[in-house]
Amino acid sequence: MISRSLPAQLQTHRQRGISLIIVLILLIASVFLGASAAVIALQAEKASRGDRDRQLAFEAAEAALVDAQRDIDRAPAAGGLNNRSAPFTPTSTIGFPSADQSASCIGISNKQSLGLCQRQAMGLKPAWLAADFSAITGANAVSVPYGFYTGQLFPTGSSALPLKVPRYLIELMPYNLPGQTAQIPNFSYRITAIGFGSNESTQVVLQAFYRKEE
Repeated sequence: MISRSLPAQLQTHRQRGISLIIVLILLIASVFLGASAAVIALQAEKASRGDRDRQLAFEAAEAALVDAQRDIDRAPAAGGLNNRSAPFTPTSTIGFPSADQSASCIGISNKQSLGLCQRQAMGLKPAWLAADFSAITGANAVSVPYGFYTGQLFPTGSSALPLKVPRYLIELMPYNLPGQTAQIPNFSYRITAIGFGSNESTQVVLQAFYRKEE
């Protein structure tokens, strides 16, 4: 029986060819792994920026809630551009729009009642949901910017700060203590506040119910 084998030079060329294919496969796999790692890192960074921006908007909305409570608690001042002339009391509706008015919230043209809203009837869209919080001028500007009545300042503008000051609305809500009849007028206030992040599209809306003790 005659045994035949490939020449040594041909065997060496075949081994080199297989090694080259293996190296190319490993190189391609490394490229894909590196690209995947880069995409994951970019997505994680983007998510981190988004979470930070949402937290910024959340804190701004909380600040607006506190500012609205200060607004309610302040004693009425006589005259002045940005002073409420009517007091907030649990038994008073002065300053709030009445049911027969066409607008559910008072706009910027009335600077002593800006942002005060009537409670809508059941089945209708609530005032805070119908309001345009982004409007700062014109007939649609019904929300109160932070510090408008309290004189407080809110820093904005840079990448580490909210793009715009937060804003709020105050709705008049019926409120009755245990044992009181519905005929006794008592009111609390629903505050709706919106905060913005460093990106205008990042917005957080918070609500709180507040009642001022006489």
